[in-house]
Amino acid sequence: MATSTGTITTSAGPLDVATLVSKLMSAESTVLDPLTKQASSYNSLISAYGSLKSTISSYQSALNGLTAASFSSQKSSVSNSGTGTTLTTDPFTADVNTDDSTKLLAQKIQSAGFTSSQVFNAGDSIAIKVGTNPPTFVTLQANATISGVRDAINAAKTGVTASITTDGTGDHLVLESNTAGTANTIKVQANNSLSALAYDPSSATPSTVTQIQAPRDATVAASGNYTISVSQLAQAQKITSTGFSSSATFSSGILAIKTGNGSTAIIKPTTNTLAGVRDAINASDAGVSATIVSDGTSAHLVIAAKDSGSANSIRVTGTGDYSALSFDPSGKYTSPNVATGQTFDATAGGLTLNVGSTTTTIPLSGAGKTLQNVRDAINTANAGVTATITNDGTNDHLVLTPSGTGATSPVSLTGTGDFATLTGSTMGQLQAAQDAKLSIDGVSVTSPTNKVTDAISGVTLNLTKVTTASDNFTLNISNDTSGIASTANTFVSAYNALAKAITGLTQQTPSTTPGQAGTSSPLASESSVQSMLSQLRSALLGSVAGGNGISSLTDIGIGFQKDGTLALDAAKLTTATTNNFAGIANLFTSTAGTNADGTANTTGTNGVLTNLQTLVNGFLADGGIIDTKTKGLQASLKINTDRQTVINTRLSNMQDQYTTQFNALNVTLASMAATQSYLTQQLANLPKAS
Repeated sequence: MATSTGTITTSAGPLDVATLVSKLMSAESTVLDPLTKQASSYNSLISAYGSLKSTISSYQSALNGLTAASFSSQKSSVSNSGTGTTLTTDPFTADVNTDDSTKLLAQKIQSAGFTSSQVFNAGDSIAIKVGTNPPTFVTLQANATISGVRDAINAAKTGVTASITTDGTGDHLVLESNTAGTANTIKVQANNSLSALAYDPSSATPSTVTQIQAPRDATVAASGNYTISVSQLAQAQKITSTGFSSSATFSSGILAIKTGNGSTAIIKPTTNTLAGVRDAINASDAGVSATIVSDGTSAHLVIAAKDSGSANSIRVTGTGDYSALSFDPSGKYTSPNVATGQTFDATAGGLTLNVGSTTTTIPLSGAGKTLQNVRDAINTANAGVTATITNDGTNDHLVLTPSGTGATSPVSLTGTGDFATLTGSTMGQLQAAQDAKLSIDGVSVTSPTNKVTDAISGVTLNLTKVTTASDNFTLNISNDTSGIASTANTFVSAYNALAKAITGLTQQTPSTTPGQAGTSSPLASESSVQSMLSQLRSALLGSVAGGNGISSLTDIGIGFQKDGTLALDAAKLTTATTNNFAGIANLFTSTAGTNADGTANTTGTNGVLTNLQTLVNGFLADGGIIDTKTKGLQASLKINTDRQTVINTRLSNMQDQYTTQFNALNVTLASMAATQSYLTQQLANLPKAS
């Protein structure tokens, strides 16, 4: 009788094959127990290192949130010592150390232009030195274009980032220091085909490489009082068209808009309605936004510049049907050319002036009317404009300037007959383009926006109102001792959160029962974790030069407690803040080569925060302690998994063998039992001897 390998037979037999095989395999499978336990340990460690990485990442975020400005915190206050009952309230606010003038800058240099096909020879080299670091040499392994040189520099990790900009003179190699500050300037030596990339300002040898961004150290606003008055707020220009009926269309001509020094945008509506014109303007890059405002009778196109400031005035040029949308930045209407001495015959035509919704027929009669007569007649009509005459050197022009109640209204002049050449129109100016104007300690300052960022170094003024002669506003910039306290508390709390989390991951708890083993957290025996914690503590206990009496955290009241966390002595911090404000910033944020106050740091030491940020970045980097340990555990787990797979395959084959063997034995025993039964029956049927 045939049997199926690996499958329990359904043939009758005395043996319980399934139970026999199960018990045998249960015994055989114990060979997997050490590997299973090992895999569980690996998984626990991998998970624990994942938790550690997350914890340190949170600490990294907290450290990155603390900047040089955080430890040199300043505050502003505005007071008005003017007298009278019409004093202005809150004409401006001031944000301290928010403008770019206080920020660190990295040096950036740029080569002369090269053609994209220029070849730099294999074997030629370039040496790049940043600050006091030793130079890094880059040798071309093959002939290369300027793009290849860029890639070779970036691959060599020279302390700079190389890029390429292109203009009319060719491709320029740009090198930017990866570390900002005046201590991290770039020097370049180069030979042979790369010699044009050499740069050393201290050398007498001329160079075609130029500095396009000077390095700068971080600074803070100068404490003190500033007397400020605001005479004008910045505003964006806004213009409006004459009224159009709902059926008005624009089927012929061209519409062009230019804002400030921007390029001229040609407007191409997809539909010829006023709404189509509006949508085309908004879809363009003309630096303006357009809306339609209805006065209940007709619709007006309103165009507003997106940016404020006198330089961002709007110019609209329209021909054909679009001529009614023309606008000169001055808000004036200027007629087409009129030959000097030209006369007009009022018996053969006339002039109609529209200012806003008011129409005026200009009183002219008889022949031989000069442009001066036209000007005088318009002024006599008192129609909401002032007429003047200008000459461009060849021709005269009639100029209409809206005035009085019509100063913001659209103006159109319609001429018939002899006066047809004076026909034209302009949109009205609802709001002029203007700069903000203010005085700081008697110095006149203008700004294209109401956010003034470059008048007082380190201070951004936010203008909201114009002041009056009765006002006498003073802006005070002072050290913010309460801000330092808040920052110090944040610093301490961030470390304590990290320390407590690491304690939880490395904790060992002895058993209270004699003879019974204690319990321990997954990372309790990991020396790499203890190494990281030790490095962090060393950074916190380190000494920093240049603080004028403040050289360690203990000098400002921050120290370790018995449980490994930090504690802050508020009274000691207040004393340090009052007596040596600059020293606190130096303690945390000075860098090798430069102190926080910009003075030379000859000791080569970094501030506490600087060191911690460097350490934490290294812990979390690819190839760092956590990454290396995790990858090692993952590799070990892979080996363990492969070994388990091999053993499971062998056990599966063994189970098949056992099953086949016991199935065969069961069949044999069943057959023997059948034979025995048959023989018994036959013997029982034999005749008995008499």
